[in-house]
Amino acid sequence: MNPTRRPIGWKRHVAAAFTENLPLKAAAVAFTIVLWYVIDPREPKESVVDVRFQPLLDSALVLRDSSPVVRAWVVGRPAEIEKLSSAPLVIRRPIAGDVPDTLVLSLRTSDVEVPEGVEVIVRDVRPRSLTLVFEATASRIVPVRSALLVIAPRGTPTIAVRLEPDSATLRGPRRAIARLSQVFTVRDSITLDTMPHLVDIDTTGLGVTVKPPQVKALFSRARS
Repeated sequence: MNPTRRPIGWKRHVAAAFTENLPLKAAAVAFTIVLWYVIDPREPKESVVDVRFQPLLDSALVLRDSSPVVRAWVVGRPAEIEKLSSAPLVIRRPIAGDVPDTLVLSLRTSDVEVPEGVEVIVRDVRPRSLTLVFEATASRIVPVRSALLVIAPRGTPTIAVRLEPDSATLRGPRRAIARLSQVFTVRDSITLDTMPHLVDIDTTGLGVTVKPPQVKALFSRARS
């Protein structure tokens, strides 16, 4: 064999590896790419997704601004992360009525609720805290209770007092509203008869507006 021709044969070999059977090689590459896409959805991925912020507010609280934007960093299979577009992550935090008008609320990954049937892990949540601003005044519907003493003849069966309406709307400073779970009629004595009596709601010391300011008191035999 002529040693001077050996490099030429080697170069032809290399060139042939890259140029021969090009359609077959292209098909092999395409198959590899398709196979990667088929297998890849099983592999965990990282993604940033929106979180729905739904605070559990006391009835005396009203947020001044719209709900802030919250996002979470999650890890899971692409198919699982895709589910979050229709069943989003949620943060529900109870907030009592006696909080200040401006509240800084810290957020943790444990606050994020993952919907049932979705398999993702929450790695982080941003921002780490939210500033919530509440309206200084609030309104609230509370029941009205009777403080009336019914005067009836001796031997009269036990009488029940029914109020119409049996609830009232309170409006005033938010903290004052938050302390009130019910209101009462004025303390008064009423003689039993078949006619309804118009009685005032006692607003002494409440510091709020009460509507309606009066209710009707009707009498009926108490159920045994």
